[in-house]
Amino acid sequence: MITVIADDLTGAAEIAGICLRYGIDVSFGINTIPKKQATVTIIATDSRSMSEDEAYETHFHLAEEIILKTNNILFKKCDSVLRGHVLTELSALIDVTEKKSILLQPSNPEGNRCIKKGVYWVNDNLIENTGFATDPDFPSKTSLVKALLLDRSSKKESIEIFTGIIHKIKTKGLFIPDCSSVEDLSKCINLYHEDIIVGGSAAFFEQFLIKMKLATSTVKETKHSFNNNYLLLSGSTHPKSIAFSKTIEKANCPLVVFPEALLENKLDKKNLKNFINEVSSIYNDKKKLVLRVSNTIIQLNNKSLNLKSRLSLVAKNLIETSDIKEIFIEGGATAYDLLDELQWKSFTPIVELASGVVRMQYDSNPKKYITLKPGSYQWPDGLLN
Repeated sequence: MITVIADDLTGAAEIAGICLRYGIDVSFGINTIPKKQATVTIIATDSRSMSEDEAYETHFHLAEEIILKTNNILFKKCDSVLRGHVLTELSALIDVTEKKSILLQPSNPEGNRCIKKGVYWVNDNLIENTGFATDPDFPSKTSLVKALLLDRSSKKESIEIFTGIIHKIKTKGLFIPDCSSVEDLSKCINLYHEDIIVGGSAAFFEQFLIKMKLATSTVKETKHSFNNNYLLLSGSTHPKSIAFSKTIEKANCPLVVFPEALLENKLDKKNLKNFINEVSSIYNDKKKLVLRVSNTIIQLNNKSLNLKSRLSLVAKNLIETSDIKEIFIEGGATAYDLLDELQWKSFTPIVELASGVVRMQYDSNPKKYITLKPGSYQWPDGLLN
């Protein structure tokens, strides 16, 4: 059996979707081993939003718990363009497992994210010449894979990094082979053996399942019905998110955005209470609701943290006082913040609606469902229309 540790929620959901695609039994936990035992166990963290020390501690303690309670193989899911504290988190796994070698493949050739001669390319452009160069948290100031990892970690002396063409892994270190095609992904996974740590993108995880003889044939698509009572929560200002919200509004679902009074640096509790009452009244009338922070960019101190927590607070109150059975959430950070606020920890993935879009059942209340989607992805056609 396999346990996956992911550094964000939607990345973890993407792994769950791949398992569902192949009919593989899968369970899903947030910062903990889920209640249900399965062939693939996924643990989602929010370590990409943490400090480096917090990310290390999170991975160290989870790995300790996994080794103590299971004999599972560990797979470290990372961002395909290596955002986050990747090297530091891998260092934590080395410290726990005492394995000295790591095979890491972040590439996703079908998404035009490739590594050639140790250099990262996105859509045939050096990553430093793409939008990833201005990422607010982990800007790609270089295209050298080794430098990307080192720039984002204080563990510069702890692991020697090897890139380029790699034929065997016999010595200690971190090995990141070149990869420009799905065929290359398959060749990379053949470097794996049980004495090394393995990790990488969702695309590489799929090849790992194939190597482990778990992914043999895909499952036929089946239709799934959704509850009529739902909440769609979005903290994203991505144009696709805004467009979808307006489409739903035309289908007679109320669209509510935060009033100006709740977008100030200092939160007025009376205004918040009034807004919660207003939102509850709208939902109780229509039994469905799209709740967004704004359709424009907000200027606010500690913007992402403040807006996430405010959105989660309103949504939590609505979920706990209403009969909402379906919750649709856009964006990994938004989803993590809400589920953490609700203290919902253990789920059973049910269906992959589209790539990266996964519906899950809440284990402690099987009548409750959540569906997760990255902010930049599209909802499937016809959903909730």
